Amino acid sequence: MRLAIEADVSLTGVFMEEEQITLSYEGEIGKYGRVYFSHKLTPSNSQETKGSFTGFARTVLNDGGSIRGTLSGVWKRSGPNFRIHSLDDAIGIEDQNYVDITVDIVTKKGSLKLFNLYEHW
Repeated sequence: MRLAIEADVSLTGVFMEEEQITLSYEGEIGKYGRVYFSHKLTPSNSQETKGSFTGFARTVLNDGGSIRGTLSGVWKRSGPNFRIHSLDDAIGIEDQNYVDITVDIVTKKGSLKLFNLYEHW
């Protein structure tokens, strides 16, 4: 696994529901261009400090093309700060990535590190 991209992201939406929290983001993420993605977080404890999630991403590439991907993984929360560990599977291309995301839902600022899983497999 190799670190391929480090990028900042902006949190564009926080949607609190009784059974889940949805976070929506956007950012310029290396070769993927402008990426729009969301995580639907489901807590696994009564304090809502950890759990699992599913998500979806869509990109707008510099050449006008687009890539879609499914996201899933686990998360932890401390106050307004979330740490999200995502396994991302691109649809229609070979890319599969592990992405480590940190985000503060108050400042709406976040960052990510994207690692290629099978670059030379």
